[in-house]
Amino acid sequence: MRINTGVFAVVAAIIALPTFAHELTLNVINIKSVKGNLLVAVYDKEEHYTANSNWVAAKQVKVSGTTILLDFADLPAGNYAIKLFQDENENNQIDIGVNGIPTELYGFSNNGGSYGPPSFDEAKVVVDKATEIEIHLR
Repeated sequence: MRINTGVFAVVAAIIALPTFAHELTLNVINIKSVKGNLLVAVYDKEEHYTANSNWVAAKQVKVSGTTILLDFADLPAGNYAIKLFQDENENNQIDIGVNGIPTELYGFSNNGGSYGPPSFDEAKVVVDKATEIEIHLR
């Protein structure tokens, strides 16, 4: 019996590939009111994070309790920064008061943002295995 070496090489290469997909789980806590939606964006590049564009994953979930667990599966290994906010009035944007401070709760990976949004480097999380992080809404 003759084996096609080209087919064998392709099959061997596929079998030898390591798994590159990882799961990122967010445990969002400190939700003060059970209303509206939680809007979450995951970024893999500083310029996208800063511009609020080209996220690699995003979710919108109904707020159903004071904590929410969110899973983002199949992320390639890398650095990610997360932004999220609770859209209580469901207008799909974070509402800002006259003083420029958000009137809806928000959060970032690594829980920065006390005095403005943290930089991508301050918010980045290394995902090279199944990873779970906690984000506090403020």
